Parts: sequence; structure tokens; C-alpha cells
Amino acid sequence: MITDRARGDILGDHLVRDDLRRPLGTKPVPSPAAHATDMTSASLTPRLTTDDDLLGMRLAHRVILRDVTRLRELADRMLADPSSFDRARYAATADYVGLFVASLHHHHNVEDLALWPLITASAGPHVDFTELTDDHDELDPLLDELGEFTRGLPDPAAVAGFARTLRTLSEHLHEHIADEERTVFPLITGHVSADAWQRFEKDAQRGGRADFDLTRFFAVMTEDETERVRRELPLPVRLMVAVFPRRQRRRERAVFG
Repeated sequence: MITDRARGDILGDHLVRDDLRRPLGTKPVPSPAAHATDMTSASLTPRLTTDDDLLGMRLAHRVILRDVTRLRELADRMLADPSSFDRARYAATADYVGLFVASLHHHHNVEDLALWPLITASAGPHVDFTELTDDHDELDPLLDELGEFTRGLPDPAAVAGFARTLRTLSEHLHEHIADEERTVFPLITGHVSADAWQRFEKDAQRGGRADFDLTRFFAVMTEDETERVRRELPLPVRLMVAVFPRRQRRRERAVFG
């Protein structure tokens, strides 16, 4: 009579011997039940945000840096050659800066009120955004100051203040955005689900100016990015993309020439 212990020894010996008979580097075939369990676990695990999913945020940052650089160069030209600016161009500059300031305020508000809480909820309360929030607290008054100076153009004091503020703002924005992408992007791809990120991006678009923001995004895309984005855009947005650039080009020509 084979005892329970002996039966276990024989079964164990059989498993060992069966394992030895398998070619090196192969794995035992899982049972159907185990395979089903693995599939269920995988289906319950949400897909995390990928680096490709962050294209919208990267484009927003590129647009900000492109605009602040162009405006800084414009202010330097105002100082060096005031004769190349008439009242119409000063007025167009004030309008453009007003849109730029509103867009950047919106970007910061979305991060402070929606993105930071989303990451904290996904990664845990140990995440600290104090430095980035402090940056926003320093940048936002500079933006307001910039708007005030543009409304005073072409007064020489306003031109000087406009140029001075843009130099400071440009330096701060380049440093802030580099810090943000280095610290925040890995937190998003490491912890935030793709579904949550898509909902965040959809909500973030509310309150923006499509005729201003969307066309500026396309201006900083590579050819591959443009092709990818156009494929993914719904038809109504594709129609807007076909119309808005003409308006934006007129707006930019009036400012930058």
C-alpha cells in the first residue's frame, strides 16, 4: 500500500524527472486555468501613459518657448530700431501678448488644479510639487507685468519694461519647463493610466483659444508628428485646422513681420 507521503514522494520525483527531460531554456506549459488567471490579471491592469501619449504636453511647452523667444527678439528690435514699428504694429503686439499671457495662465492653472492632483492620486502623497508651484507663483506676476507694459506701448518706458520683462520671463520659462519635463514626465508614465491621461487632456482643452493655440501647435510639429496628429483628429477639428491657420498667419505677420 502506498502511503500519502510515499505518493507525494513519487509525484515529486516524477515532476523532477519530467523537468529534467525538458530541453534547456524551455518552460513548462501552464495549465488552461493558470493561463486564464494570467489573462484576467492582465486585463484588469490599466495601461499606463506612454511617452508618445505626452506629445500634447511637449507641444504646449515647445509653443511657449517658441513664443517667448520670438517676443524677446521682437522687444530687442523695438529698442534697437523704433522706426520699424508703427502704432498698428504696437497694437497688434499688445493683442498677441494678451493671447499669449491668457494661454500661459490657463496652462499653469491646469497644472496646479488638475495635473498635480492627478499625479498625486496615482503615485501617492509623497510626491511634492512645491517647487513647480512656486515657479508658477513667480511666473504669473511676470506675465501680468508683461501685459501691462504692452498696453503702454509705444511709450519708451513701456518699451524698456517690455524688453526687460521678456528677458526675465524667457530665462525663467526655459529653466522651469526643463525642470518640469525632467521630473513630472517620468511620474506620469510611471503611475498615471492612459485613460486618466486622456480625460485630463480633454478637460485641459476647455477654456483655451483653439484659433490661437491649435495653429501654434502645428507650427512646432515635426512632419511625423503632424501626420500622426492629423490621423487622430476628429473630422470637426480637422476642418478647424484647415481654416484657423490663415487667421493666425495674419495675426503673426502683423506682429513679427
